[in-house]
Amino acid sequence: MPQPAINNIKILTIALLTLGLDQLSKWIVVQKLPFNGKPVVVVDGFFELVHFGNTGAAWSLFSGQNFWLAIFSLAALIFLWVSRRHFGAETALGQVALGLILGGVVGNLIDRVVHHHVVDFLQFYIPFPFPAFNVADSGICTGVGLMFVQSFRAPKPGATWAKKGKVPPETHALPESDEEKSEV
Repeated sequence: MPQPAINNIKILTIALLTLGLDQLSKWIVVQKLPFNGKPVVVVDGFFELVHFGNTGAAWSLFSGQNFWLAIFSLAALIFLWVSRRHFGAETALGQVALGLILGGVVGNLIDRVVHHHVVDFLQFYIPFPFPAFNVADSGICTGVGLMFVQSFRAPKPGATWAKKGKVPPETHALPESDEEKSEV
């Protein structure tokens, strides 16, 4: 099997695992916790399980824009999948990052379609109440963080810029002689 196909399988496997864990945890919350009801204290003053609905994005930004956020999520999914090679799909770290992000976006998109809001249930106090979130949100944030980490790593031999015979951006050659300096 060609390497790009194997990379895609790895990305999709991580995405499906993230999606499965997200949807299972949300199903349990919907079944067991009353909507906007009394929280279940796990660690007093630090962590609770809640059942909230978010029609917005992170921190309830764009609240009430569920339809448009669903459309944006779908567009983001398509963009990420089509351009995955630009996000490090050939590396293990890139595959994990993309899998986490894709699984998280699909998980929240399913909520927007099925529940007309995203089911949030993890509530931390640090020392103020941090906005409630879910497994999908954790996957998205972790995946984006891993992409940042990957962006600071030196490219491996055989990376896209190396194949095209280009000089990597961080190693621009400086002129060595006075004649070369005057040409610059």
